[in-house]
Amino acid sequence: MSGLRWILWSGDLLVFLFFAALGRASHGLLDEGPMLWGVARAAAPFFIAWAIVAWVARLDRIDLTRPPGHVALQTGFAWLGAGILGLILRSLILGRPAPLPFAVITLTGNGFLLVLWRWLLQLWIAHKH
Repeated sequence: MSGLRWILWSGDLLVFLFFAALGRASHGLLDEGPMLWGVARAAAPFFIAWAIVAWVARLDRIDLTRPPGHVALQTGFAWLGAGILGLILRSLILGRPAPLPFAVITLTGNGFLLVLWRWLLQLWIAHKH
């Protein structure tokens, strides 16, 4: 995997872990068990869903020719599918559906951070090249 691809996927993973940590902290759950394990467990269904959808949508690599706005738009649309798939995976793992407020906050909050991260990365790449 190229250096830029590692940066892309590492950043994606950090976005999911950061959002999960924010969510767990907002509910006072960071002290439950090993902190990193709880955060990783909360992020896993969404990151797995994102990895699948990003691969199918060919967003699993950097394209130096795409403008940052195009990357942001593609990421946002792909996240809608991945976010819904992530909610389904989470529901299957936990054996219960996600509450509507959780689903809305996860889709919008995690989606915003993911789009922002990938847009900023593409801006940096465009400026560098």
